[in-house]
Amino acid sequence: MILTGRLLAAASLIPKGKTIADIGTDHGYLPVYACKQKWIPRAIAADIVPGPLQAAIAHVQGAGLAAMIECRLGDGLTCIRPGEVDGAVICGMGGPLMVRILQQSPVVWKSMQFLILQPQSHTGVLRHFLYTQNWHVEEETILMDDGRLYELMRAVPGKAEPLPEWMYEVGPINWQRKNPLLLRKIQLLVEQKTRICQGLKKSRGDKSQQIQMLEDEITSWEDKKCQLQ
Repeated sequence: MILTGRLLAAASLIPKGKTIADIGTDHGYLPVYACKQKWIPRAIAADIVPGPLQAAIAHVQGAGLAAMIECRLGDGLTCIRPGEVDGAVICGMGGPLMVRILQQSPVVWKSMQFLILQPQSHTGVLRHFLYTQNWHVEEETILMDDGRLYELMRAVPGKAEPLPEWMYEVGPINWQRKNPLLLRKIQLLVEQKTRICQGLKKSRGDKSQQIQMLEDEITSWEDKKCQLQ
């Protein structure tokens, strides 16, 4: 069984020998792979949609792992009990949705040792939330998979110094290591903010203050790109 690059990277961030809940498991690819590789001893595969969960059940049974992987229907972490697993894996959702999932089950995830997160968007929102909850990013990476940029992180409990606002967007470890894909990440941010700025310039009403703020942000990100080159 071969995982996609992003799921393989997520699996590699799981501390060996730990139990996990894979939230939004879809077909259960990640827990099946991790159990078959004997990387983890047990997992819960959870999904809010019955169809994908049935596919996960079939996949787990086909792999002969029904004794190691339990499949559950549920919204986020609501189907997980506090202390039931060592950590959770949440991949393939937007950062704000991940924040909502954590907000609705604080007792559950704060009983865990780690979170493996792969937000599809708004990574800064997710990192900022974790730091306000006295968690911090212990490990992270950026990779390209099928032409798309993906960010992955492992967050753990423990209060850390607040980051500069811009660093929530790129990640403290990514910046420290000067991950070569940071240039691409920042360029995407610049392009996004440039589009918003251009839209404001065409809209009615006085948007001069918003435009100036965006132009200042764009200049700041361009400076960050120079620091990486």
